[in-house]
Parts: sequence; structure tokens; C-alpha cells
Amino acid sequence: MRLLDTETKRFCWFENPRKVSYAILSHVWSSKGEQSHVELLQIQAGWDKYPQEEQLSPKIRMFCKVARDAGYRYAWLDTACIDGTSSAELSEAINSMYDWYRYADVCYAYLADVGLPANPDPLSEQFRKSAWFGRGWTLQELIAPNFVVFLSANWEVIGTKHSLAAVIEAVTHIDTPILIHQRSLDTVSVAKRMSWASRRKTTKVEDEAYCLMGIFGVHMPTIYGEGSYAFFRLQEEICKNISDQSIFAWGGVLDHRDPFQFYTPRGGSRRRPPVKRGTAATEAIGARRQYIFALSPESFKDSSEYKQISPGDFASRLGKTEATYPIFTTTPYGLHARLPLAAASSSSVGTPLFLAFLACVDKDDRLIALLLRASGPSDAVSRAEYVVGDAGAVEHSEVVETVELRSQSVVTLLSSYFRITKLSSSDLQAASQHISITDVHTLARPSRAIYNADRDREIRHTLYKSNLKNPLQLRLTPWSLSLLLAHGYHVKPAQRLPVSNARPVVDASETFTLLPGYPLQLTISDDLGSIVLSIGFCSCQYGQEGGLLSVAIAKQHAMPYGPIERVASVVHERNDAEHVASWTHCAGCVSKEFVAILPTEDYAERRLQLSLSRGFASAASTPSDSQAGLSSSSQLMLSIEVREARPVFAVVPAGHAAIEGSVEGGQQDGHITAVDTGPTWPLGWLFRGLNV
Repeated sequence: MRLLDTETKRFCWFENPRKVSYAILSHVWSSKGEQSHVELLQIQAGWDKYPQEEQLSPKIRMFCKVARDAGYRYAWLDTACIDGTSSAELSEAINSMYDWYRYADVCYAYLADVGLPANPDPLSEQFRKSAWFGRGWTLQELIAPNFVVFLSANWEVIGTKHSLAAVIEAVTHIDTPILIHQRSLDTVSVAKRMSWASRRKTTKVEDEAYCLMGIFGVHMPTIYGEGSYAFFRLQEEICKNISDQSIFAWGGVLDHRDPFQFYTPRGGSRRRPPVKRGTAATEAIGARRQYIFALSPESFKDSSEYKQISPGDFASRLGKTEATYPIFTTTPYGLHARLPLAAASSSSVGTPLFLAFLACVDKDDRLIALLLRASGPSDAVSRAEYVVGDAGAVEHSEVVETVELRSQSVVTLLSSYFRITKLSSSDLQAASQHISITDVHTLARPSRAIYNADRDREIRHTLYKSNLKNPLQLRLTPWSLSLLLAHGYHVKPAQRLPVSNARPVVDASETFTLLPGYPLQLTISDDLGSIVLSIGFCSCQYGQEGGLLSVAIAKQHAMPYGPIERVASVVHERNDAEHVASWTHCAGCVSKEFVAILPTEDYAERRLQLSLSRGFASAASTPSDSQAGLSSSSQLMLSIEVREARPVFAVVPAGHAAIEGSVEGGQQDGHITAVDTGPTWPLGWLFRGLNV
């Protein structure tokens, strides 16, 4: 452990923090930045014998003074004492941090946004609403130390954790006995501990998990860049080390109005397929809710009342004579465990369900049970037997159509998706004859492909839809333009208009401005011929109402400026296969490949790859626009690649449809479409869409 000498302002290393007396700082990082370990080393290298304290940041300077005045030779604060440039040291520090705060003689909590006078009122709103109480990392920094002294912005004492325990409990919902170490953390359920962090924020999404490792007494490697997968790993580690099933007690609660009807499936089969209803495809619920593990601590915001019960008490409630001790194991088939299971039905739900009983209860002593559905055909890829949750008996007006995956249209229920239910003693008595201890494989977390698609949803949305009120800018990617020029292709606008005209023009940086009703026409040519791409807002009802974009292949001559017209025989639906929402999506880019058959003797084939990605947009015009994801000027990047391919010996008949093939598309508020605008092509160029 690296400590800072409060007198010499130099670093000292100690192998065992238990054998040294030190003060530790808890604080919220300044938005203006903090003085780092590397910067301090550079400053210290310029000192001779005595430190030049004016070179230190005010926070480091004042913390050292407070610690030194309290009689501490050594002090620790994260920004100065951890070398953030070393991933190994950072990972070790994060895994050790709870202990470092626990072993400190005293922790000073610096509240930079509480400018209280010398004799402050700790009950003031200023103290209660301090940002310090809303950060993820400060949760363990509040609980772990024996003594916490709160300091105001001018480094004056506000009070201690013991003297302010009642106020802190009201703000954080952490029981006073836990705060002042009269009770151990082990006596608090996993669900309740998670609820403490449910409304706290971290700068990095991975820290939602890393800041809780000490709270649950687990350790795991830190991998910045894995996103919310860190929280999935945390839950797996908790399952390995803590026998508390309340970790699964989160999400919507089915308050069944009518009693459950329990039964034993005929023939002993547990795999009864779910009933399909006209209101919603239950097996196609969005990826965030059907897994047994939560996406983030926020999922536990309503789980503070759940508490664990003993195996003996659990067995007694289920009418069993012997207690069971399930072990949860992550497998390729999902999370595996042997759980008490019973088949059930109710008018409150629309599908036959299985209830997996958990060894935890709510504040009214009702037992918690997971709602499980047998995996349907759409879940086959998961190889799990069950997925979690049910939509309940809801009306069609309560659902909303959205795109969860690039090639699958699903129905996400807004507020009627239930994961758990609560059972009274009479419910358990009715179920007891139908309960069997069963091997259960439950879908645990999304695959990497689904998870990455979910992370890219916001980026993907910007590629399908634009704000009609603001101009849309389009640029060719520099690397794409360079390659085209190097291979003898020329790219230029079909027409150039004066700047004063409200139509697209090309500026010096090759930026095209798209306005409603005036598509941009871009010519790509070589020695064999040319083709015109027409890019603009779609003329369909979705384009007119929602600012949807379209990309069309035009004839050799420039089209008149105006809305892009579709072929009359093509029905333009929201989920049309030509929408770019159905194009291949990967890491914030959508693309599709077309085949160009050139009018040569051997009908040589070339492949044209079009890709759209998000560019840099100018600042949002208003705060509301910024929050809504809208900007005063959005920008897309267009990449065009042309590849030569093997000769094609099949002759394509004249007048062949310009675009063929389809890609199964999804439903989304906003599409870019590739459409044909005429039955023939200049110089025999024929394009047909490929399934990609």
C-alpha cells in the first residue's frame, strides 16, 4: 500500500496496512480533474530537501494538513496514491480498497458542495443532497471505516458517522446498526445491499460492479471496457460465495388477484410449451428482462424489503421434511441449480408457468418465487430450459413495438412484465403436493452478440431516423474516398447549386447537406460507366412523419430535385426488407452489399458495399434537444467500396428489377431504404441486393 507522508509530502510503501496508522480520504472527484500520482512524482522530482507545497493541489494540501493536525504521519487518497497508468496496480487497489478503508484509523469524507459555517446544521438540505451520497464508490467508503468525519467545503468538521447516523440512514436507507458496526454486513440480504447502490452513479459503467466487491466480500479481475458484463460477473461471484437467493428477487412483482392453480404436468414432462396469445409474443420479450441476472444495481431499487430465510425454515414452508442446499453454477446452458419447482396457472397470467421457490421472504413474510417459462422456439439458441418472467394478461394498448436485435422484431412490454410473485401460507399449502426438487437451467445473461447490439441501440437509432427540423449532413469517409480515387473511380455530385438555393451543395470539406424534399445525387463513375446514388428523406408516410431516410440508385442522368419516388408495384411497409434497419449492423455501422454486372463480354461482376455510420455532430441547440438525442445538425458518414469479383456467365435479361433479394428486417421508428427508381440502367449496369 502506497501512503503519502503528511510532512515530507513524499510517498512511502507498506506491505501490510494493518501495521501502520493512517488517515484516509473519501471524496467526489472534481469535474476539473484531480492531481494524479504521475503528476505528483514529477513535482516531487523537482524538490531538493523541502517540499514546495504550493505546487500541490488544494485538496491534497488541505487533506495532509487535516491529517497532520490530527496526529497522523501518513495519509491515503486514491487520486494521488494509485498509479492509474498501471492496470495491474489499479486492479489490485480496487480489490483491496474496502480493506484499506476498513483498516484506516479515521476516514475524512470531504463534501465539496456543502459550504457550511463553522457550526453547521447537519439536518440541512445542503448536507442531505450532497453529491457524495449519490456516488457508487462512496458507499463502501461510508460503511467500511469504523470512524468517518464529515468535512465541509472549507474543511471544517460537520459531524461524524455516529453523531449523524440517523440523518445518514434517512438519506441512504442503510440501517444505523450497519453504519456504526453493531451488526455485520453478512446479516443483510444481498437484495437489500444491492438496493443501497440502486440510486448511486459511477462515471464508468464497470464501476457499478467494482465498487460493490467489498460490500459482498468477493474479488474478481477488473476489465475496463467490458461494460455491464462486469455486473453479470459480480453476480456470478456472489452466487459462488453467498448462499442468499434474494439476489434473484428483483423486477416486476405479479400481484395475482386470483389464486394460482397448481398441477403436475402429465407424463412427468416439465417442458410444456408456452401458449401464444394475440396480445403479445411472450417468448420475444426484450433482452433486458428475461435473464436471471440483473443488468445493473438499479434493478434492485424496490428490493430492500427482501430477506433470506434458513434452509430449515424454507423446507418447512414448502411442506418438506429435509432442507435443501442448492448450488448455483454457470454453465453453457444457463445458470444451473436444483430448485423446488411447481407448475401453475392463473387468470392473472396468459401462459402456463413454473414457480421456482426462493429461500427469501418480503416484509409481510410472504415467500418469493421466480416466474419461469419453458424456452420457446425463439429461445433455442440459448440452450437454456427456462427464461424468467411473464407478460401477464395485458391489453394490446399496453405494448410498444421496438427493435431489440438487428434482424428480429420483438415486442417489449412497457410496464407489465413480471419476474417474481409473492406467496402466502395458503398458496404454499396448495402448492405443496405439486412441488418437486428439479434441475433447472435458466437463461443467466445475454450473449455477447445480444449484449453488444443492446449497447449500440442508441447509435443504431441515429442511422435510421433524423430530425426533420434540423439539417442532416452527410460526408464520405476519407479512407473510402481515397481508395475509390486510387482505383480510378470518381465521386462527385450530379449537380452543383448556388449556396443561396435551399438545396444540397458541396462545401470544401466534402460535406453534403440534406433537406426535406431535396435528395442529394452522388455520381460514381469509371471508364465503363456511371451510377447515381440519390440520398435523402424518404417520401413514404414514415419518412414524412418521422424523418426517415432513403438511399436510391438512380439512372445515369440526374434526377430532378424532389422526393424520391418508389416503384409503384412495391408495397412500402414499416418492416420492408429494403430498410437499412435490416442491413447488417456491427459496432455502430450499418452496411449492405450489391452486385454490379458490367456490360463486358464475360459479364464481369463487381460488388458495391455501402455503409453508414454516425459522424460528429455540432452542439445541441437546446438542453431538451440534447437530452432527447437531437442536435442542431446531425451527421452521417458514408463509405463506398467497389470490389472486382469473378466473371459471371449468366446473362441478365434487359429490364431486370434493379434490386432483388431481401433481408429479414425489423420494425423501427425510422428507416433508410435502398430503392430502385426505374426499370432500366445506364450502360447495362444492373444491381441486385444481397442477403447479408
